Amino acid sequence: MSITPRVTRSLSVSLLMMIMLALTACSVVRLAYNQADHLAYWQLNRAFDFNEEQSVQVKGAIRQWFQWHRRTQLPVYVPFLARAEKEALAPVSSTLACERRTELEGWGRKAIDQAVPAMADLVLSLSPDQVRHLEKHQAKTNEDFRDDYLEDDVQDRHKAAAKFVFKVAEIFYGRLNESQRDHVKIEIAALHLNAQNVYEERQVYQREFVQLIRKLSAQKATPAQAQAALRELFQQFFDPPREPLRSQRQQWIAAGCKLTSSLHQQTTPEQKEKAAQRLRDWESDLRILNKQPA
Repeated sequence: MSITPRVTRSLSVSLLMMIMLALTACSVVRLAYNQADHLAYWQLNRAFDFNEEQSVQVKGAIRQWFQWHRRTQLPVYVPFLARAEKEALAPVSSTLACERRTELEGWGRKAIDQAVPAMADLVLSLSPDQVRHLEKHQAKTNEDFRDDYLEDDVQDRHKAAAKFVFKVAEIFYGRLNESQRDHVKIEIAALHLNAQNVYEERQVYQREFVQLIRKLSAQKATPAQAQAALRELFQQFFDPPREPLRSQRQQWIAAGCKLTSSLHQQTTPEQKEKAAQRLRDWESDLRILNKQPA
């Protein structure tokens, strides 16, 4: 999986789940997963400010989504982690990193598609005030992004990006040494794409999502029409049809795979074993979760 910063998606329940798994210590993965539906609701409510009826519907939809996910997706993740444990002990090429990233993206596509009917119902129920609330929420999250990654000084931006990579990498490898940190900083500085590109792309899809909501409302769209429109929007996110977004995405992915590979090559045998153990622990937790009733 690429460890370069990724564009966030407000409605991706699957991404919320993946963040919970990726940023949580293995000893509490099961607890995190069992509580992820509450986190997903909280995030969505922050964005839309649900009324009572919507709250009941959204909670029910999220619960059903996680039942589907536990039943059909966790069994897929287990052999992936088992394979990744072995791969972590050996060199990882850019090609292999991209192959694994493609697998993860496939899970994300499937997870989002599964959520589309519930998303369509929600979108069609939104009031003009709730759409404005969403825009304010987007503005606030964009402000947070700027504060974290878009300092005026270019060197400060590089430091912020490197800090993000350190945080993710150290989940797997433990503390990076100074040589490894310097390697990441050099790779970050050499990237053709940066946080500004992510920020601009993020704003494009935020605007398109809001425009879509208003368009569907004005047209008094049916649930089937709303589902089709949402699927088209998500397809465009994964496979941008226009330049320069399409080329930027391809370059970003390639750079992320290269960085993942090169950093792994810099790690010690002890760090590789630590990464394998982390993946092994996650596999064990997911096997247990897979046996629990949904």
